[in-house]
Amino acid sequence: MSNQQTQQAQPQVAIPLPKGKKNAVQIGCICMMLSVSMYGLVFSTLISPILESVNALGYVSLFSIFAGLGVAIMTPIGGKLGDLIGRRNIVVIPGIICAACGITFAFVRSLVPLMILRLLIGLAQGAFTAAPYILVGLINERKDVPKAMGMLATAIAVGGFGGSIIAGILTDMGFLKIAIMMPSLPLLLGVVLIGMNMPNVKREGKVKIDVPGIIALVITLCGILLALNFGTTMGWTNPIILTGFVIGIIALAVLIKIESKAEEPLIPLRLFKNRNYTVLLIVGFICYFYLNAMNVYAPIGALRVMKVSTTLAGTLQMPRTIVTILLPTIVGAWVGKKSGNAWKAMALATSLVAIPMAVMGFTTPNTSIIVYLVALGVTGIAESFRSVSITPSAQATLLPRDMGVGTSLVNFVNSLAGTICPAVCGVAYNINTAADPTNVENIQNGVNAVFRLASIILTIGFVVVIFVIRPQMTKKKEA
Repeated sequence: MSNQQTQQAQPQVAIPLPKGKKNAVQIGCICMMLSVSMYGLVFSTLISPILESVNALGYVSLFSIFAGLGVAIMTPIGGKLGDLIGRRNIVVIPGIICAACGITFAFVRSLVPLMILRLLIGLAQGAFTAAPYILVGLINERKDVPKAMGMLATAIAVGGFGGSIIAGILTDMGFLKIAIMMPSLPLLLGVVLIGMNMPNVKREGKVKIDVPGIIALVITLCGILLALNFGTTMGWTNPIILTGFVIGIIALAVLIKIESKAEEPLIPLRLFKNRNYTVLLIVGFICYFYLNAMNVYAPIGALRVMKVSTTLAGTLQMPRTIVTILLPTIVGAWVGKKSGNAWKAMALATSLVAIPMAVMGFTTPNTSIIVYLVALGVTGIAESFRSVSITPSAQATLLPRDMGVGTSLVNFVNSLAGTICPAVCGVAYNINTAADPTNVENIQNGVNAVFRLASIILTIGFVVVIFVIRPQMTKKKEA
């Protein structure tokens, strides 16, 4: 057998594991993502009864911002910490911290400690959220990675849908504490499975933590993200909001300067010189952009424009959820069969959101709720293609030493889209409703403006896939 045939016969796995350990680690990764989505939806469902129990319903927005800020801060840092303490430990240590804070959260009945615990949960989640994506990329052959990513996407859908329903039922039965603690169960199971079966692989040699870079990153994110979140309510010309933007922009400039000279940069700027990787980051950001438009403004369109019942509006995402539970693993297997299928998956991920958003951009009082149900169901198909194509493709462009930080950066950019989108969509909506926020025609125009904006942005993503990513991947395949 020739050397070439021998190389082709050997599995291309960064960390080869026995089948039993590999399956255990993969199940552990699924449990971790199940917990992450459960925490998100459970807290969204329970935020009112939790804050009502401490007479603090006026802090709903700040409560949510603390959670998002924690994840945004720690996601890029988590990749570098993985290099320092090892891939296994970056799951085990933050996972235990997250579970401990989540369990403690159920017994605290004071606003300030609740806020601190929610921030700590977000920080811990940010540290390990990218780890499951990194681990499945390390223990699987390249052709099997999309399928593994599909399993993670299914876990996210199941955790979000099932977690919120179970949490609601438990709360109605008077078991609020149990509902709050529930997401810690799959998290601890994942920690045990990964901790017992995954070797603690870390980068060889001494790894330095870029402390100045971390400080600059935190100031950048706090300044810009807090200003974006409060700008819609306090006004974009408010001195506090403007100061936040100025501080964030200055900190960003300092961060870039620090990272360009750092020996061990938190965010290696060399990654952005990788054109293939950078374009995938952009497409990933675009593919996440519509989520806030869908989650917030679809119910507004259904309730305030079409005048459907609250119960019916609550079923809007049911078709999407069913699709995202069933389809990702199947699509992942298809993507893994042929390298050229990745760009096709991205094309579908963008176009199958752009089209439904465009259709929903013509909402009127006479629009049938079935239009929304079908449109959101189609976005579930798009989400299934996105979840198994962008991250594996980005990983394929990275050197082994950049796998951790590079994958974390993909997750970080995706989380930024979820933070920036509400501010942008809020501007589009408020421009149309400022004169009279209760007028049905103004609400209709505002909702339509948001959906059309989302459609335009996803169309730009589709164009990037067809005219930039497709030629890149075709050229690489030929080479």
